Parts: sequence; structure tokens; C-alpha cells
Amino acid sequence: MLCPLVGKLADIHGKRRMMVVCLLVSLAGAFAATVAPAFWVLVLGRLLQGAVLPTMFLTYSLMRDVYPRSILPLATAVSMTGIGVFSVGTPFLIGWLIDTWGFRGLFAFDVAWMAILTPLLLLTTPESPLRVPSRVDFAGAGLLGSGLGVVLVGVSFGSTWGWVSASTLGAFAAGALLLTGFAVRSLTFSAPLVDLRIFTRRPILLAAVTAATAYGATAVSASIAPLVALTPRALGGDYGLGMTATEYAAISAPQALTMVVMGVVVGRLLNRAGGATLMKIGLGCLLLGGLQIAFNHDTFVQVLIAALLFGAGSGLCYGSIPGLVIAGAPADKQGSIAGMVQVGYSGFSSVTPVVLFVILAQFATRTPDGLVVYSTAGFQAGGLFMAGLVLAGLLLAVTVLRTRRQDSTLAAVPDTLPEPPATTTAAS
Repeated sequence: MLCPLVGKLADIHGKRRMMVVCLLVSLAGAFAATVAPAFWVLVLGRLLQGAVLPTMFLTYSLMRDVYPRSILPLATAVSMTGIGVFSVGTPFLIGWLIDTWGFRGLFAFDVAWMAILTPLLLLTTPESPLRVPSRVDFAGAGLLGSGLGVVLVGVSFGSTWGWVSASTLGAFAAGALLLTGFAVRSLTFSAPLVDLRIFTRRPILLAAVTAATAYGATAVSASIAPLVALTPRALGGDYGLGMTATEYAAISAPQALTMVVMGVVVGRLLNRAGGATLMKIGLGCLLLGGLQIAFNHDTFVQVLIAALLFGAGSGLCYGSIPGLVIAGAPADKQGSIAGMVQVGYSGFSSVTPVVLFVILAQFATRTPDGLVVYSTAGFQAGGLFMAGLVLAGLLLAVTVLRTRRQDSTLAAVPDTLPEPPATTTAAS
């Protein structure tokens, strides 16, 4: 929910500066969680750690301003998919940290990597030369943040309160009212947090819709595949690989590597094929992955095939997002628009797993020792839910949101690195 506000501040004060601020706030939160003497301190630390999320879109927005055009497509794509490299060893690292130091070891690791990354960012990356003199609409930020927060409370507790209970419906109604207030303010205020009219531009709307679709679908896949793999066959009956969390790395590691490889492919092909085309191919891979996990999940090879399709789809989709945003957004609104796009896909990806487990709950049984087990029919329904979600986004991308290839490439983005003074003098 911080993303649009941080994006606006980045357009005004500089993207690298706001990245450093976000990292420092998150570092302080990680430190508080590491040494937390009470649960409320741990919660506060985790809240502050959330400040690191806007650095995701600030990374490629800053690249747009300071990187040479020749390496911009590859750099932005890898910035979104390179995290897959870390996913390969994450299960082993997390296990070692928890076994050695408990939960505090995880937060101490966060302190360490942010303490190293922050000065490296200052030493290696120049600040964006672009500035947009403007006011910050804190009232609009409050309406947007509180509206999203109230809606997510309703989504999170809907299964506990009841989806048609007064509490759940009241949360949805209050959230919708606050978000409507934000929309009205955005359209009428002279200096809005984000001018929503920009989302009438087809390339920006395409980026927002397809990014939300991709992240929402991969959030579903990240729940289904581990459930299938970790469930013992004796409980699943006609499915279940009975893997441990560590053994599951045999599936998650190839998936992560596939995502990284596809990110490089996006970087190499972005200006030739266009981000919109690569995004559609990625959504197609996710669609096939959803169908695969729905109907073919009985063996290791079948689950691995689904995971590879998830990896290919997420790599192509995630890698295409920066190109779509950079190509479609004006230079002076890169931060705020990228922030709103991230709000869209982050918010949507927090809702789709909830919907998935509402579906799975219809096919759940409880063992005598209290374990919840889902039937094959449940995973078929969950996989079809994922496939249907992706199909809807894909159909929008190829019909009403269809764009020209040149509208989703970075070929027209100027090289914004400042020219040496001597060259300018000679030319004059």
C-alpha cells in the first residue's frame, strides 16, 4: 500500500534516494524483529520490513533513467526474474538458519543483506536526473491505503467470519467506499497521488491487467504444487509424492532456474518481439501449467512438468512487466505509475490464494489426528480456477487491450545518461 506514495516521492525527490530510504526502514524493521523481546515488537518489525517492497518497481524505474538503452531490456527483465537464482538454495538456507538460530536467524540474515546492499547501491548506481516538482497528496494516499487495507481484512477473515456475514460485507463496503473516494480525488485534485486517467492508455492498462493476472496465477500455483508434492500417498490416495520440504527442492529448483532463463530470453527479445507478445506467451505457459496440475499430478515427472511451465510462464510474464510500464508511462510519472501497477498485482496475488483455499475447502477431509487432506477433485478445481483466471487475462490481452508491437518495446526510450560536458561544448 506504500507503493504509490513511495513512487510519487521518487518522482519528486529521486528514485535512488527513495530506494535507500526504503532499505533503511526495512533494515530497522528486520533488526527490531531479530531482537524482539515481545510479540508486538515482532509485529512492528515485520510492518516496517514491508517498506522494502517498493524497491521492486523503483529498481527498473531507476534503470530506465540511468542505464544505457543498449542494456536496458536485459537489465530490467533480469531485475524481476533474477530472484529465481536465490530460490534454488532458499529451502536449504532457511532450514539451516532456523535449525541454528531459530526464527531470529531469518531476520538477522535480512539485516545482513540490506546492510551490505544499501552502501553498494550508493557506490555503484547514479541517481536519476529526472525530477517532477509537485505536491504529495497524503489525503489520497490515506484513502487508497485504508481502502485496500479494509478490503484485504475482509478477504483474510472472510472464511472465519463467513463470506456473507455483516462483518465481511461491511469490510468490503467500507473498502469500496474509501477506494471510490480515492478515485474521485484522483480525478478532481490538481496534484493527485496518481492520475487515474493515465490508465485509459491501452499499454498501461495492458501492463496492469496482465501483471495482476500473472502474479495472481503464480500465487495459486505456489500453493497447489507443494500441497500435491508434500502430501503422502497414503493420505492422498490417488496422488501425493510424500516429499519433505527439503526434497521439494528437486521441483522448486528447476522451476526457479527456468524462470531466470526466461527472464534472460525476455531481455534478449524484448525489442524484437515486444513485451506484449512475450507476456501473452508467458500467460499461455501458465495456462498450460494450470491444466497440467489439474489433470496430471500423480507422479514426480507430471508435477515437475507443471512446475517447469510455471517457471517459464512466470519468467516471461515477470520479465515483461518493466518493459510494458517503461514503454507505456511518461518519463515524469514512471515512479507513481509503476507503484500503482505493483499495488494491483500485489493486491490481486494476495486474494487469489484465499479464493483457491475456499475452493479446496469444498473437497477437504480431516484425518483422526487433525490433518486436512484435499481430494484429487479439489486439485482439479483449483487448477481449473488458475487456468480460467489466466485465460480471462489472456483473452483481454489479445482483444480489447491489444497493442502495437512498437508500443511495448524499449527501442524508443532515449538513453538518459548525461552527455560529457566536452562533447556538448564541441557540438555548440
